[in-house]
Parts: sequence; C-alpha cells; structure tokens
Amino acid sequence: MEQPERIDARKAKYGAKEALDIAKNASEVLVARGKKLIRYDITSGTVKDGEILSTILGRSGTLRAPTIRVGKRVVVGFHPDAYIEALDL
Repeated sequence: MEQPERIDARKAKYGAKEALDIAKNASEVLVARGKKLIRYDITSGTVKDGEILSTILGRSGTLRAPTIRVGKRVVVGFHPDAYIEALDL
C-alpha cells in the first residue's frame, strides 16, 4: 500500500493556482461536500478549472483541509468512503 502524503492546508495556505496544480497533477480528485462525495476524473480532460476550484477551495479562497495525496489520487475534505477508497482499505 502506498503511503499517503498529507498536504497541510491549515498551516501552508495554497491559493487557487497552487490548488489547481495539485488537482491537475492527479488522475482523480475526490471532494467531500457535506455527505456527498464528488469525483473528478482529471485524465478525461473534460473537467473545467473553475468547476474543480469551486469545490476544492474554501471560503477564504485557499485549499480546503484536510487534503491528502495517495499516489495519483487526491482527497479534499473528510469523507470516510473517500479515505477507504484512496487508501485501498
């Protein structure tokens, strides 16, 4: 199992450009929004920058916490199913 990399969005502030770079370097982005889990397949090329930024950025305009990267998958926000899937548990 690949070890997750924690992106500490609480300490280091990642603005829109940095957050978009993190998302675009992934193959899949999972975003927790309340009880919903939103999936973006970055490799499809159909995801618009504004669409993904509107879900991964918080009210302050910075990357939402918690954010982890496991291989080519990024999980933004907390959702138990996303963590189970990302960590292949």
